[in-house]
Amino acid sequence: MFRLLLRRLSTAAEGAAAAASPSPPPPLRRPLSNDLYSRISEVGRPHLPLAPVLEQWALEGHTVEKHVVQAIVKKLIGLRRFAHALELSFWMTDRRHLYLSAGDVAYRLELISKVHGLERAVEYFGTVPRQLRKPQCYGSLLKCYGEAKAVEKAEELFAKIQEMGMKSSYAYNVMMKLYLETGHLERVHAMFHDMEEKGVDPDMFSVENLLDAYIAAEDVEGLEKVLKEANPHQKLLSWHGHASAARAFMKAGMQTRAFMALLEAERRITPKNGRVAYSFLLNTYTDLGMYPEVERIWSVYKSKVPPCNSMYLGRISVLLKMGDIKGGEEALKEWEIKCVSYNDFRLTNLMVDAYCREGLVEKAVALVDEAIEKGRTPFANTWYRLAGGFFKTDQVLKAVNMTRKALVSATSPWKPDLTYVLMSLNHFMDQKDVEAAEEMASMVQKLVPLTRDVYHCLLKTYVRAGKPVSDLLERMKKDGLEADEETDRILAGECQ
Repeated sequence: MFRLLLRRLSTAAEGAAAAASPSPPPPLRRPLSNDLYSRISEVGRPHLPLAPVLEQWALEGHTVEKHVVQAIVKKLIGLRRFAHALELSFWMTDRRHLYLSAGDVAYRLELISKVHGLERAVEYFGTVPRQLRKPQCYGSLLKCYGEAKAVEKAEELFAKIQEMGMKSSYAYNVMMKLYLETGHLERVHAMFHDMEEKGVDPDMFSVENLLDAYIAAEDVEGLEKVLKEANPHQKLLSWHGHASAARAFMKAGMQTRAFMALLEAERRITPKNGRVAYSFLLNTYTDLGMYPEVERIWSVYKSKVPPCNSMYLGRISVLLKMGDIKGGEEALKEWEIKCVSYNDFRLTNLMVDAYCREGLVEKAVALVDEAIEKGRTPFANTWYRLAGGFFKTDQVLKAVNMTRKALVSATSPWKPDLTYVLMSLNHFMDQKDVEAAEEMASMVQKLVPLTRDVYHCLLKTYVRAGKPVSDLLERMKKDGLEADEETDRILAGECQ
């Protein structure tokens, strides 16, 4: 399986990836343009065009250096502002007449696919001059097919790449990942063996895809074989590979082996991936019930990674998972002292959840009030959590009011799970309050489609209040919900 691993691994891991993946923009020779980047940053909403900002910047007579624009494109991609990154990329060449490189084309293909869909990306590839259709461009198009789960199209393009003599691990990795995500585990193994036969050296992604295939198949023996052969080669297995293996060992009931894999994962953590890696280890050791290790990792985490919100988010989550509410309170206070990004209500929400689960809703309310006094802004789901706490302690009127408050303050992308909405509607049914029930249903409909359960609650309320239901049944039908046996029972008065 791994006969090629004994080759010169530095060439295998670095050369293959560079040959087919999109070429990153060259490093900045000086900081990003404060004017251009800051102006782009101010256009925060993805649906707003950058054109007015870019044209105004050009009208002011500013010069444009390509490496700066490329760096901003890469930054926008990292922020998932794909539409803006694509618009800036085209502006760079169409309006500023800077040359187009194969690397630019590779980035554009992926951006077009994300923003406008796979078909448009394929169309764009057809317009690319042949001299720019370098390996990284074919690699990006293959990735577009992979992300769209277009297996047949990906296989056709992969075959063409092979025919053109483009040998790199990148294309194999895209195909292996696609097969993993579509459940074709046997094809993952076939791809890896084909790499070996064709003389293509595997890299870290190749090995981890193979590892994931064994994990998905719950093949512990195969998993051990990959670890044994790849483990000595640092460039072929990252902390994430060992951590994934640890989870598989845990699932198989092999706690000692899982612990060994976690120690190996920890040994491979670098400053670049420390935040994600230590958070993973915290949660995994918690799931193993190895609480001394949880505390040890937390100490290492704090010593290695600069304070950040996600660090304390993970810490509080772990403590609450362990049932340590007091520890969670202390961690929240420590975060407030560190005060990294203060207006982040996610951490407060964790404690609100914990209090409400334990029936300590008044403590939850006090915590929210205290946070508001300190200048933080609750989310809509904060009020929804409090609604759950009030329902749990049978304070129905307060629960209903909190549910209303959550729906009124809701903004995209939050969508309620309807649990407390339905409980509120049941309250209105008991009160025969059609107006209040319809008001809440109207609030919900602005966020999510009304479900059959919501309509049935409304129907029960109408029936109990002696109101005609013909219009309501018509609305229900327009929403694609035909009457069923439960509907008939409600109308017959059997569910009162």
